[in-house]
Amino acid sequence: MDFTPFTVIAGSNAAGKSNLFDAFHLLAALADTDKIQRAFRKQRGDLLELFTQYDDHSVAKEMSFVVEMLVNPTVTDTWGATAKLRYTRLRYELILRRFTNSVGMEDIEVIHEYLDTIKHNKDKWIKIIPSKYAEIWRPKVVTGKRQIPYIYTERYNGIDSIIVPQDGSQGKKRIYPLNNTTRTVLSSVDSVDFKHILAAKEEMKSWRFLRLNPESLRLPTSKTSGEDIISATGENLAAALFRIKQEDSYNMKEISRRLHSFLPSFIDVDVFDDVENKQYVVILHDVDSKEYSSRVLSEGTLRILTLCILYIDNKHQGLLCFEEPENGIHPFRIKMMADLLKDLSTDFSNTDMPLRQVIVNTHSTVFVSAIYQWLSSPFVSIDFARVVVRICSVNEEKKKLLATKITPVPKNNPLQTKIIFSEQESKSTLQMMNEFMQSNDNESIKKEC
Repeated sequence: MDFTPFTVIAGSNAAGKSNLFDAFHLLAALADTDKIQRAFRKQRGDLLELFTQYDDHSVAKEMSFVVEMLVNPTVTDTWGATAKLRYTRLRYELILRRFTNSVGMEDIEVIHEYLDTIKHNKDKWIKIIPSKYAEIWRPKVVTGKRQIPYIYTERYNGIDSIIVPQDGSQGKKRIYPLNNTTRTVLSSVDSVDFKHILAAKEEMKSWRFLRLNPESLRLPTSKTSGEDIISATGENLAAALFRIKQEDSYNMKEISRRLHSFLPSFIDVDVFDDVENKQYVVILHDVDSKEYSSRVLSEGTLRILTLCILYIDNKHQGLLCFEEPENGIHPFRIKMMADLLKDLSTDFSNTDMPLRQVIVNTHSTVFVSAIYQWLSSPFVSIDFARVVVRICSVNEEKKKLLATKITPVPKNNPLQTKIIFSEQESKSTLQMMNEFMQSNDNESIKKEC
């Protein structure tokens, strides 16, 4: 499927919305670990439950991924060396296979890995960016067309191997035999000598998954934790705010201004350096000059504050996946949440903005309704997820499986998507939209009133 800078996926329970995030989470973990098994242990369920299950209770042997991405035009390695990329649109492929190892346990191995540029004449997604800004995000390459992928899989000296040519070098390459692979090749690169591979790795490592927990958000941050980046559950909120304040004190005024625009009762955001207890504490002041620490703030206030902080935080780049952002938010404030999330995503006409993408899944008709006003924008999309039955062939045997089908709501925009849907498919999606918007979520608002 195609993702815009701000993509909202709606659907009922068990439609597969969370599974999509699980796939992103697994890829991010595989890019950031030296053991494939370790990446799998970070996922929901055991290893077998993560592979496709068929109607006859058999389980697939392989799982495969294809991801196309837009990466930052410069990349910095572990030692601080920086390189500029010739290509910023990359395609990564990965196939994993499960097998029984020598001690009789289930194990995982890589059997295919591939990274290459997306050729300009085949890159339809890039057309969502206005043409006058396109070359800023994807430089135009005039000479020296690249023919060899950055990573590819082939037989070498009779052994299935992953080949990695060095960027900008003729003939130099690394060979990784697949018979002893315990990690992806992508995860092993840490030098700008392989700058495009490193850029893809850094992009995938930056994928974040918000599951904000009010108890984590309320906690002060201990100075001994060593962490100043907001975690998936909201830990380190105070330390991140303190770092942002040290970088530029004006940042606090901007965070306060944004929070006040959404929650008018609060006029000031600050962070207190509690030297005695060796911790940082978030402090809010209201219109009556009363002071509130994060310990007593409501879940909704903390969620909105977190997004205001992420908007200012220059360490927040890449993909942000947010599951059910409406949780803990009063229906009347869900539109605020939608506005904040849209602001977090990249507007390609703003060339000073970092690359940021937001993908949300939701049950809320109120949230979808708030997004619908922006549907004409090429940077915003609404998709509906539902489960369908598929018939596939496995070793020449027909099998059934349940699959998630995610379909975009049609918009009057010729550059909407490179995937062409039939008129019947579009009508079906519009009908789903109408039925969804008339569901019980609207009734809950009437009851609140």
